Amino acid sequence: MHSKLKLLSIFISIFFFLISCKNTNKNSNKNKILINYLDEYVIYNDTIFTESKIGGLSGIDYSKDDKFYYLVCDDAKKPRYYKASILLDNNQFSSVEINEVVELKDTIHQFLNNNIIDLEAIRTFEENKLIFASEGSIKNDYNPSIFITDPYGNYSESFPLPKYFLTDTNSRNKPIHNGVFEGLAIDITNDGYWAAMELPLELDGKEPTFNHSGAPVRITHFNTKANQADFQFTYPLDKLTKDPKGNFGVNGVTCLLQLSKNEFIIIERAYSEGYGTQGNTVKIYLANIEKATNTLPYDTLQNKEYKVSKKELLFDFETVREQLTNNILDNIEGITLGPILENGNQSLILVADNNFSPVSKQINQLILLELVKP
Repeated sequence: MHSKLKLLSIFISIFFFLISCKNTNKNSNKNKILINYLDEYVIYNDTIFTESKIGGLSGIDYSKDDKFYYLVCDDAKKPRYYKASILLDNNQFSSVEINEVVELKDTIHQFLNNNIIDLEAIRTFEENKLIFASEGSIKNDYNPSIFITDPYGNYSESFPLPKYFLTDTNSRNKPIHNGVFEGLAIDITNDGYWAAMELPLELDGKEPTFNHSGAPVRITHFNTKANQADFQFTYPLDKLTKDPKGNFGVNGVTCLLQLSKNEFIIIERAYSEGYGTQGNTVKIYLANIEKATNTLPYDTLQNKEYKVSKKELLFDFETVREQLTNNILDNIEGITLGPILENGNQSLILVADNNFSPVSKQINQLILLELVKP
């Protein structure tokens, strides 16, 4: 009898322990930022709008004022952006319509004519202004740039960059071709914006591989009131998830959003050659910069003591790959805060750059997510 009572007591203890763990998990989830997948929309690759082939969509931004979306195109021969209306209903895309195409112009300063403009990000800023990030062409000695236009695409000004981002300075550190400014985020204090490198600078360390995570990337704050960079943190990259079956594999930051003073949503996009349409791996992280070192003064990160930002995985697109068109998770390069959903949560809309490829290889993909804040 005594042994039976003892056994019963053990079972009761285990039961209440499991209940406690379940409640603890519920409480911990309540204190966490969560991201849920909602829907996908594909714009057919050969869609033409006013003699402009829709593709190369490398950035997206939602304007709460006019309810339009701005989609930037990375066609260096014809830099442009589209204005689109994207309607949501019942946590799904109900319609996507391109309304206008705006080509970038510069008849006064000749900045656009004297540079290679490879647009990777777009944000609305202040009243009647747009900010763009361009990767330039490092191998051809054309600098990256961050510049402003009016709503009609007329260039107005660009911002001075730290010399290690440029090709035509005496800096011993240089950017990697196709690895420069890939994402822009508006500072929540409205003092400026954040610009994220896709890859490390040459002397900061090696790029990520399947076996090594590589060096971190620099994310720089530009103060538009002071017209200069005033802070920079470093963000650690993952290793490649898939071992390339060819010679090419890459993982870098493609876009970001600032959620609070110290918290950012950051997209890491990896690609491994040899997997066809299944070569991309995309993850969303929450980065915290509270204890990160300001690396702005460092011409190189090698042999320097510094603290990178902390990161926490929020969402792995592999968990929803089977819900996407032909199981394709494409080249996700842009993210924006969309409208508030019917349940009161924040929507996130992401866009993929199809590199103007045939539809059998890549697609113009829009993805709708839900951001649940504690």
